[in-house]
Amino acid sequence: MTEAEITSTSSQLTKHDAWRSGPRQNTDATLNPNELPNIRGIPSPLGDEWSGLFESKVEFKEEHFVKAMKNLINSPNINSTVILRADILRQNSYKKDETSGATNIETFVSSNIDEEPLLTEPCETVLTRNLNDTEIRNVTINPDFKPEFEYVRRMIPRNPSKDYIINQTCLVMKNEKTESTLVLYTPHINDPEEVPFYLPPASSIGILFNARDSTLSIAYLPFETQSKDLFKTMAPSARPIRIAYRLLGTAMKHSRGVMNGYTKRVNHDQVVPKQLFQDRYILLKQKYAKLLVDSWCESTDPRKHVFEDIAIAAFLIEFWNLIYPSKNSFEFRDLGCGNGILVYILTMEGYRGEGIDARSRKSWESFPENIQQCLKEQVIVPSILLRPHPAQYAQNPAVTDNGQVWKVPIQDKVQHQGNVKNPTKTIQLVECYTSEELLCDPRINITEYPPNTFIIGNHSDELSCWIPLLGYPFIVIPCCSHNLNGDKTRYPVIKGLNGRSYQEGNSTYQGLVDRVEYLAMLSGWNVEREMLRIPSTRNSAVIGYQRNSFAPKSNYEIIAMEGGANRWIENTISLMKKKPRDH
Repeated sequence: MTEAEITSTSSQLTKHDAWRSGPRQNTDATLNPNELPNIRGIPSPLGDEWSGLFESKVEFKEEHFVKAMKNLINSPNINSTVILRADILRQNSYKKDETSGATNIETFVSSNIDEEPLLTEPCETVLTRNLNDTEIRNVTINPDFKPEFEYVRRMIPRNPSKDYIINQTCLVMKNEKTESTLVLYTPHINDPEEVPFYLPPASSIGILFNARDSTLSIAYLPFETQSKDLFKTMAPSARPIRIAYRLLGTAMKHSRGVMNGYTKRVNHDQVVPKQLFQDRYILLKQKYAKLLVDSWCESTDPRKHVFEDIAIAAFLIEFWNLIYPSKNSFEFRDLGCGNGILVYILTMEGYRGEGIDARSRKSWESFPENIQQCLKEQVIVPSILLRPHPAQYAQNPAVTDNGQVWKVPIQDKVQHQGNVKNPTKTIQLVECYTSEELLCDPRINITEYPPNTFIIGNHSDELSCWIPLLGYPFIVIPCCSHNLNGDKTRYPVIKGLNGRSYQEGNSTYQGLVDRVEYLAMLSGWNVEREMLRIPSTRNSAVIGYQRNSFAPKSNYEIIAMEGGANRWIENTISLMKKKPRDH
């Protein structure tokens, strides 16, 4: 069984990670270590105890290598999908004074250095090793290498109930004599049998850049209990050797990226800090993932939907913790709630709210009774389409609806006797709905909620552009592009929207996300955009919870600017008679 990885990538495409209930599977079996020169028979410049493995000619410079490796130290998930992140606990920076020649040390120590991770709430067993060992670890190394940067990082795996959380020292060292720069990874482990699965069974890993001959190489330092020739005699297909090949390849790729001026096109964690989100995600996954996957009764893939909604729930919970004083100070409405997983998780976590969708799902019946009562089979009709215009209300305060009538085609048609030229004629049958009737129809949800309501639009399709206009704080994760009539459409990308100096893309999806943000701004919201860490390419979130200082346009003006919404009721009532979409 696989779990879609919740991680950031520059292409916004998702990878997959093992959500393991059985033996581990090797995911790098296609690697061919013979593509790089094997240097296992050559003495290592790091010292006699070290086992050199691979070496490659490179075209980048030292500054490119150092910048890339410092980024990899902060983001070890780039090297392994089993790793979620690293928290920097300690950092020392050595800077030489050009005038006096003295070396100054800048030191950082995290305020969380003594805290146990992921134990703020009850969860499954969290596996840890030696977390109280937070001092810099040094290893046997050529004494000509002097430290420039020292880190102690805490490695957080994706599933800490199966993989151990450990501390690891990372050193960036310089050898002036040989014009070499070395990066060392040393886990705070004393026995090779205790090394976690996501690391090779070595006491230390060294990646060496040699500026003189423009080479990059990798070496392992065996534990004292291991044979000095252990890694020299391993077959190229052995897992530790394949890991070395992959680590060296990643270092080369990212160093070239720095040389070529690569910059990230997507920035995550702008609204909710990554650590808060990921810790919450782990807790929710341990509580709900297996139960939801095992009880899945839809025709769609549970591995996508379950882990995606767990991630969205984790983001929402941490976001709400930032903007609300307590769970009881607000309630939510999930418009277009689909399978109801998000409503289920949020309700089980103690939040009050409802999910509303035009069609019920099989999965609703699998939830506890109190959750089922929070799921409503209704179509959404914004109240502005049914209530009287302010000018009407001013003339007659007793009026409650705008007096409009809508004709909705029904599937059946009839033929009747015509004239001589056209003996039979087909007539489209329609159902008529008045605004007064719709306001009282239990199948209709007219978006009039308590003032403390927060609106969720999770891939809500036709509702995406409407949600910012409803007057409540919101999050919209757009998916399929529709206008205010509920008709499919394509919006152009809006360059420079919200003061941006960069362009995120030129796709139909990007045009929709820009449109939702633009409508929210017109409606008077301060808008934030977040790229969610979910297993979907539709991962842009538009968020509004504070009003801006500009005079907003009225919804009547916005609807007129958008070409009207006369067909919304016809299109949304028709949804009740169609099969649900798979997303």
